[in-house]
Amino acid sequence: MSLIYAALVLALSLAWYKDQMIEPFHFFNDLPEWKQLDKLAHFFWTFQVSALVFRLLSWGGWQSAKWASLIGFGLVSSVEIPDGFSAGYGASIFDLVANALGAGCFFAQMHFFKSIRFFAKFSFHATPYAIQRPSLLGDGFLQELLKDYNGQTFWYAWAPAIKFWPRWLSLAVGLGAEGMIYGRDAENLSHGFVPFRKIVFSVDLNFASLKFERPWLQAITYPFHIIKFPAPALEVSERGWKFHWLYF
Repeated sequence: MSLIYAALVLALSLAWYKDQMIEPFHFFNDLPEWKQLDKLAHFFWTFQVSALVFRLLSWGGWQSAKWASLIGFGLVSSVEIPDGFSAGYGASIFDLVANALGAGCFFAQMHFFKSIRFFAKFSFHATPYAIQRPSLLGDGFLQELLKDYNGQTFWYAWAPAIKFWPRWLSLAVGLGAEGMIYGRDAENLSHGFVPFRKIVFSVDLNFASLKFERPWLQAITYPFHIIKFPAPALEVSERGWKFHWLYF
């Protein structure tokens, strides 16, 4: 777990903070930025880190959703420390709230249902926006994956427990936004970009319903507990609706 955390902190440092000046620790209000997709990202990451910590604790013989959630919250929230010293960012109370909601969503399901029924997932597709401001939105696929909110979609997948519904199939609702090369709407509009939110309806494969006797098969399919499986989707926004034969 320590190695995973160290790797994540190193990746974030290289992606976000390497060109940032250091200032005294400070907070700032980032709620109006990026159509709040960064808050969905914090919810997603804390949910998934809590789930991963729970698995690691279970392998060690200690099943505790409470401690997994607290550790997940602490690990993701620790990113606010370098944020708080960065001239380009700042620690955010709203990030901490989103982290708490993500950890709370995981804990509530494990506490009341003893399993995860509502999955927070993620998908990404490359967009033409990153190349217009690579210093902020990423230079190359791996940086864009982390930084270009235009291509990120945060999904919430649920497999209905009703008769005749296949357990391996989930309904999925995704939230995203496009038209952003700056964080705030006014900055985008002043540069000729019109940001807009979108909601995407799709289906997903419910890999939690598949049980494998061999641990290596379980490990291979674990990423699909995190990543939304590409599938046909209907996108709805203020610009109308658009059907995608395959949405990433």
